[in-house]
Amino acid sequence: MAALAGMFFGIYPLFLNRSGLTGVWPVALFSALVLTGTLSVALYGDSATLQTIGLFGWAMLLSAGIFGTFGMLAFCKMIAEALPKDIGMLIALMTIVQIAVAAIYQAVMSGGQMSIDKIGGYVAAGVAAYLLLR
Repeated sequence: MAALAGMFFGIYPLFLNRSGLTGVWPVALFSALVLTGTLSVALYGDSATLQTIGLFGWAMLLSAGIFGTFGMLAFCKMIAEALPKDIGMLIALMTIVQIAVAAIYQAVMSGGQMSIDKIGGYVAAGVAAYLLLR
């Protein structure tokens, strides 16, 4: 599923860039389309989790929504204003930052204990992303 998500997350910005929309409109319309698609799937799913996540879960969901909003605004502004020839480089740069966030999260969640394999993997991913930017 991670590879599938990566494929779709890699493809949609290319189409969004070619839409010709600028400003906040790409974010608003894209988000509305995503909401429509995901809500139609969620309605057939199990809604029991909405009743059982508790206050902490709702706080985390709200936080995710806030960070996601800022991320989508920044991402869509980047996509809307970028030249098609620069999209790949910009997505690679964004990926470097995502790798850094994931590595920091992994280190914190493991109590600062990370295997040499994981550290090497993050370094290799960072080097690969850097080389893609050159």
